Amino acid sequence: MLDAMLNGPASVVDWSEPDSVLGTYVAQMDRLSEAVDPGVSLSLSVHGLLVTGELIPQWQWFAEVSELNDHSDAFYVGTAEHVKEQSDLAHDAIKSRDTGGEVTHRQHTALMTPTRYIHLRNASINSPGWLEGKGGMLWRGRLADISGWTPG
Repeated sequence: MLDAMLNGPASVVDWSEPDSVLGTYVAQMDRLSEAVDPGVSLSLSVHGLLVTGELIPQWQWFAEVSELNDHSDAFYVGTAEHVKEQSDLAHDAIKSRDTGGEVTHRQHTALMTPTRYIHLRNASINSPGWLEGKGGMLWRGRLADISGWTPG
């Protein structure tokens, strides 16, 4: 009986799913229509590394990446431009929604895409034994890879 209770459906945890609280936090940030500066400070545990930085909306992250102008790889630039277009559709939908305007089908589809990634500005990656990582970069990571986090 105890074995059934411990191994039953109620005790099954899907560790591949991201933390729902962090996911909600990121989704709310992604729905902002104005750029944030500074972003919200976060510390994340990702596969044994400490990643720190400022949480910013996805569309803002792509806008800032597109301004870097240091991408020599044409495939990367083309892919980044396509993803930025989808992010821009979601951002335009947010602005339309906030001003009472109509949202197109393409904007609605982009807006309803589940939040699967987190976007940081001024990020730093630190590993055990090497606490001072390179800081000031734009970082994008899968929410499902984050095993722990803290504000600040």
